[in-house]
Amino acid sequence: MEINSDRLWSRIQALGEIGRTKEGGVTRFAFSSEDRKATDQVMEWMKEAGLQIYTDSIGNIFGRRNGLEEGASVLIGSHIDSVVNGGKFDGVAGVLSALEVIQVLEENNEHTKLPIEMVIFVNEEGSRFPGGLMGSMALAGRLPKDIVDTLKDSEGITLREALNEFGLSPDKIKEAHCTKGKFEAFFELHIEQGVVLEDQNVPVGIVNGIAGPYQLVVEISGRSGHAGAIPMYLRRDPMVVAGMAIQEVERSAIEEGETIRGTVGKIEAFPGGHNIIPAKVEFTVDYRDIDPENRLRAVNRLKNFIERQCKKRKLQYKIITTQDTPPTILDQRIVNFMEETAEENNISSFTMPSGAAHDAMNMHSLCPTGMIFVRSREGLSHCPEEYSSKEDLTEASSLLLHTVIRTANGILEKIKS
Repeated sequence: MEINSDRLWSRIQALGEIGRTKEGGVTRFAFSSEDRKATDQVMEWMKEAGLQIYTDSIGNIFGRRNGLEEGASVLIGSHIDSVVNGGKFDGVAGVLSALEVIQVLEENNEHTKLPIEMVIFVNEEGSRFPGGLMGSMALAGRLPKDIVDTLKDSEGITLREALNEFGLSPDKIKEAHCTKGKFEAFFELHIEQGVVLEDQNVPVGIVNGIAGPYQLVVEISGRSGHAGAIPMYLRRDPMVVAGMAIQEVERSAIEEGETIRGTVGKIEAFPGGHNIIPAKVEFTVDYRDIDPENRLRAVNRLKNFIERQCKKRKLQYKIITTQDTPPTILDQRIVNFMEETAEENNISSFTMPSGAAHDAMNMHSLCPTGMIFVRSREGLSHCPEEYSSKEDLTEASSLLLHTVIRTANGILEKIKS
């Protein structure tokens, strides 16, 4: 059995036309008219593949193919919502590769022991309703009870109102929660959104863990003044320490572990002017790693550095932790099984962590979970230039196909025993 690469590619291109921007990107927010049109199109394709389609209370869409026996199903999929002016492959590649896998099985009259289901997770990006990963959080039972009334989009529309408009039942979102045992396993194919696979010259990645973000807001306060009137030796300039701290973010990420990522994404000076020494500088820090100890060392190292430099220069500082999400370490048995499957099917792969968050993080709490990456050209993502080749998508989808077949035929029971 082989992936129909032309069909997969043409469907990705077709979905990329829904919500297409003048720059060639895609803007397709959850619970929007574009989202509705895109999901309707995917459901039409799901019907062609003979799937039984149903929607849960939060808006996740499932397509089921029965197995020879009753039992937990193998779930595969991703999302189709986008960021503002994003790319056509992010999320979509995972949904349409899942559909392609099931359609290939149907066309070849290949029946598996366990049922196979595909899923389109809702509001993964969080572009309209903040937070993201909403669909998988609902399945994992991680959505706050009052989220339908507290969460609003930029126009003041509540999640409750959006769900009602989509014909869903906001008061029943807790019913989307699944218990352990419903799914035998979950597999998500996704573009890498980075440059590791390109650097390794390998088309496919096998993910062994998903980094958890530790995010900070740092405020450094000093004394403002005229840029020309205050001598250098009398200054209490917070911008200087901010600049030194930003360099320390890079050093700590490089020196404390190979898998750490350290980023300063935003910096702002107050009052802000080309001829004013700032009174205060505020910047954000984002550390990510699959090893929480390495990540904590980097965080503490930065905090100590800021404390020392502020004391030396008579500055005040405040450090606020805004997020501390633990990393997700995927089951090594699943990783090993996927590596073996790739090798047996002559698929060149590289095992690696994911620095970005994915729905797989939430599904990991429900069942054994695996992730497959597809090489991204120049690591570009969340932009119109986002691109993964037809050939690489076919290779990754082929790994998904063979992984799903073996899982739906009971390989996990053999691994556990």
